[in-house]
Amino acid sequence: MNFFKFASLTLIRNLSKNIVIFIFFTLFIFIASSFIFTSSSLQNSLDAELQGQPDIIIQHKKASRNHPIDNSIVDEINDIPGVEKAYERVFGYYFFDTANRYINVIGIDFLDEDQEKQIKHLYKNFDLKAFLQEDNMLISSAVKKLFEQYYYDKFFNFIVEDEEPKKVYISGVFDKKINLFLNDSVVMDIAIAKNILGYEGNEASEIGIIVPNKLEIDNIVQKLLVITPTSKIITKDNMYKYSHELYDYKGGIFLSLFITSFLGFLVIFYSQASSISGAGKKQIGILRAIGWSINDIIKWKMSEAMIVSFVSFLSGILLSYFYIFLFKNNIFVSIFLGSDNVYKDISLEPFFDINSFAILFFITIVPYLASTLHPAWKSSIADPTEAVK
Repeated sequence: MNFFKFASLTLIRNLSKNIVIFIFFTLFIFIASSFIFTSSSLQNSLDAELQGQPDIIIQHKKASRNHPIDNSIVDEINDIPGVEKAYERVFGYYFFDTANRYINVIGIDFLDEDQEKQIKHLYKNFDLKAFLQEDNMLISSAVKKLFEQYYYDKFFNFIVEDEEPKKVYISGVFDKKINLFLNDSVVMDIAIAKNILGYEGNEASEIGIIVPNKLEIDNIVQKLLVITPTSKIITKDNMYKYSHELYDYKGGIFLSLFITSFLGFLVIFYSQASSISGAGKKQIGILRAIGWSINDIIKWKMSEAMIVSFVSFLSGILLSYFYIFLFKNNIFVSIFLGSDNVYKDISLEPFFDINSFAILFFITIVPYLASTLHPAWKSSIADPTEAVK
């Protein structure tokens, strides 16, 4: 017998009862899938972004806070065997007091070939010669929108301590896909960035180091500790580890809440399924009277549960996929990325983490199917004669 076909007909017949379970199940899967899609997409994008970061970063810390580091050690670091290049990195937040917002200012040495290449993936058809003819900057679409609100459509005046405002012209806007990690950022020449952020000529935010042979990183770190024993040294592996811990932590908090909520849902469903109505008992009694076995009744009820759970699971995933990857600035992005500094103009790159969805399948559908076994068995062993009366 085709139990799935019969189960489909009985589900349609009792649509008002089953639609509530379907909606709740779909909602659970939608929320869980949204967190998985958001977390995995952000993590995948961040991993790709970290690939372009230096292999080692040196920071100067005082009272656990970042302080400018003296860039005079760059030449000494370049002399270490195994180091391909050490260079200064400059960045920091500028407070736009009129808008009460912070703008991330990033300085780039455009005469450095490697750093200049990084700009080319931010802005198509980048013309270095034209860019350096005057004080120019590249900005994100979110910063552009912020500037335009205050009528800065061609340039922006940065307030510099003890100096006249620094006028920097807007040369272009980042590619939309770049906005995920540079949503509140502007990129300009390193000398202009130092001037705006208040750095001296011999100061930088940190030192980046490129090491071709990754097996030499630990050895180079030990030599760096001799050169600058009070500085904090961060390797690319440390960056990967921290980023994964951050997203795993946020995802773990949600998963705990989700499992607790889903177990509560199973209790409600089990209670409803256990208390079969008179019409339901009569239906089972008739089926038993015409020759259905206990196993047939269980197969029928399990088929109903499989149809509801599978359809709800797929519906929740599809709804979540379209919501996360087609709708900008959705609530789940805000949960993972925090509160707004500037307008979020962010689109996530589609990414499907099959392992996470396999886990979601087993912690939702399997318990749901298991919860139908006892009610189905209990109903099937009832006396058919009493049930039909």
